[in-house]
Amino acid sequence: MCTGISVESKEGNHFWGRTQEFNLLLDYEGAIIPKAYEVKVSLDRFVTRYAAMGVALAENPLLIDGVNEKGLMGGSFYFGNYNRYIDEEKIRSAGKLPLAGAEFVTYALTNYASVQEIKERVNQDTAIALVDNQLGIPQHYVFQDETGASVVVEPSIEGSYEVYDNLVGVFTNSPKFAWHLVNLQNYVGLSDQMASDIQMGNLHVFSNGKGSGMRGLPGDYTPQSRFIRAAYLKHFTEKVSDEQVIDQIFHLLNSFDIPKGVVKVTSEKDVQYTQYTSAYDGQKKVMYIHLYENRMIQTLSLEEHLKDATIPQYFTLNDRQQYQAMVKKF
Repeated sequence: MCTGISVESKEGNHFWGRTQEFNLLLDYEGAIIPKAYEVKVSLDRFVTRYAAMGVALAENPLLIDGVNEKGLMGGSFYFGNYNRYIDEEKIRSAGKLPLAGAEFVTYALTNYASVQEIKERVNQDTAIALVDNQLGIPQHYVFQDETGASVVVEPSIEGSYEVYDNLVGVFTNSPKFAWHLVNLQNYVGLSDQMASDIQMGNLHVFSNGKGSGMRGLPGDYTPQSRFIRAAYLKHFTEKVSDEQVIDQIFHLLNSFDIPKGVVKVTSEKDVQYTQYTSAYDGQKKVMYIHLYENRMIQTLSLEEHLKDATIPQYFTLNDRQQYQAMVKKF
């Protein structure tokens, strides 16, 4: 149950962020993967062409989302029921690298410099194989680069991917991305303007007031509703400067924050909730993140730690809530 959104600043720079929801608490940390490093994956290994940074599972060079040294940003999102994986040998026979679903983002961020390169090469390089472990969770992917281009990659064809330009700049989960785009047609009447009063015969019917133009915007946590909410919130929000964009992304993504207990999966104890929210500056290659347990935004700079990196570096996320006392004005 994840939601992603891209934002362009007044200066024309591009930023991307996402929420990460799951019903199992994973051990997250920041990670930097250097270039020219051999990454071992479930069924094979590959050498990185570019350094990348992002959120990883504990001491494992496996990025859930991140940014690379070329400014390509992106992440992995749950994609149940529509994924089509095949046996690894069929992938090898086609001359491709077999990957587990959760490994593709790491491969893409360490091997592609741009959205255009993804579009040109992705179906030649890899495919998603059947993997019987936690990394085999069905996934699809979204990427954004410094030019403003965005692309969706879905392993919905056996041994291949369906690739879509993401012109709306938002992303959620199943069904397929193309379905979400068509569904936008059902909400074209939404407006950021207050609905007007009307005269109905001899009765003057008053508007509900401020915000009434958004009546009908879905507020539940299904992927379909979150896609619509993200698309229209992004569409109506004002354009801000580079200094304000990260704050804006967090404000937008706050609309998708799931408190513990609101969404139960199979039992009272099996709950889906927002474990972290991350945002990326594609120009400066900086990650911003806050956790469910700690709303203070923590940062990590790729360029600051890249110079001498020859092996993966890992960074602890502080999960203890931080508070700042007010300062007496006078």
